[in-house]
Parts: sequence; C-alpha cells; structure tokens
Amino acid sequence: MIPVLRVSTLVTSRNGIEDAAIFAGLSSDDLRLVISRASVRAAPKGAFLFQQGEPAGEIFLLESGRVRLSEITAGGRELLVRFVQPGEVLGDRGAIAGAEYGAAAVSETTVRTYVWTTGVIASLLDEVPQLASNLFAITQRYLHYSRERYRLLATASAEHRIRWALADLARGSGFPKGNATIVTGRTVQRDIADLAATTVYTVNRVLSDYERRGLLTTKRGRIVVFGKPEMNRGRSRLAPSSRPPKRKKT
Repeated sequence: MIPVLRVSTLVTSRNGIEDAAIFAGLSSDDLRLVISRASVRAAPKGAFLFQQGEPAGEIFLLESGRVRLSEITAGGRELLVRFVQPGEVLGDRGAIAGAEYGAAAVSETTVRTYVWTTGVIASLLDEVPQLASNLFAITQRYLHYSRERYRLLATASAEHRIRWALADLARGSGFPKGNATIVTGRTVQRDIADLAATTVYTVNRVLSDYERRGLLTTKRGRIVVFGKPEMNRGRSRLAPSSRPPKRKKT
C-alpha cells in the first residue's frame, strides 16, 4: 500500500465541499464541531485509501481529486463500483463498529480528504442528530445506485449500458459548456467500458454511431455530449443534438 500523507488535524474551512450532502442542514456550530473532529489527508495518484475486506475504521469525505472504488468478485474479477467525486462520502461502513470495507478505494489523481475514525463518528452521531440522518440518506442513495446498476448489468444490452455509463460520468464528473457537457479523462473510453461491463471496442463502436447521429463528438481523452444526458432509475437518455450530423464526403 502506498503511504498516505497526513497534513493537518484541524480544519476550519469548507473550501471545495460547500454542497457536501453530509453537511446538509447542519447549524454553523454543528458544522464547526464536525469539521474540527476531522483530520485532513493528502494522497498521491495511485494510493489506496482502504482495501476491500479490511476493517472499516474510518469514513472519508473527498475534498478534491477523484477516487476509484472497485470490488473483487468471488470469481476473481475486478468490478468498477463507481467513481467518487469531490463532496461525496466514501468508506461509509466506517460508521459501523466492526464492519469491513466492501470495496477498495484508490486515488485516480492527487486527492485530499477529510477523515473521521469510527470512534469519532460514533460520538458525533450522538451529538449531532442531523449528521446521523445525513449519513443514513447517503448510504440509502448508494445502495439504490448499486441495486439499479447491478440490475442494469444483468438485464440491459451493451448499448444501453454504455449510454447509462456515459450519462453517469457526465452527471458526476462532466462540466457544462453552452448546450453541451464535456467529459474528460485520460482513459474515458476505458472508464465507460468498466462501468458498463463491456469492452473498449464495443464502447468505441457505440460512440462512433452516436457521433454519426450528431449526439456527441469524441477525441482522445475527451467526449462532448450535446444536450443534457439524463438518468432515471437506471435508464439514460442522450438528448438529440441541436446541430446536424456531419455529412460524409462522397
């Protein structure tokens, strides 16, 4: 395991995580209390924040960077669970004494996290009831996401899974530009393939078809989706482009 650098033990600012769901509805005093009990850690790209199956002794809030959660199945296959974006909680099993992490978390970039130990979280849940409600709601959303994704992987076609994975990435890590959403990443096609449980070849074939239809454009490490990709209960839609598809030269 790559060592994680501890930087400070006291945080007095919410810089970068203003909209974190874990802080929803907290008073200013409760917010200061929760943050003051956290340590802040910086980790380089490729560092494991925790491993699947190890005791869940901490809960994390990602302030910056991106983290990949993956699970090793009983058959030894690595399954991408999801990408964690700034403002999201990971390792929520750390709020339960005696639990184990159900997946491994590795930093895809340099990351900075707020960290609370199981003991600290247990104390805070008693002192700040709203925090307990927030963590419960977050856990329920993650469980719903996992159920819907597994259902999709088990029942949907590869093209439908790819459309869902692209919409999921666009929603989570894309950034808007005009009437489009831009999804970037050194291995964005591989990310889509992993989320959709298919091959990069199939992803490129489907994306090429979407590009011919004017739904998006692709370049290495960059996908521009026109309109707003939407997801609803495991279903996804790519909005038609406002610009006509390019005509093939004859």
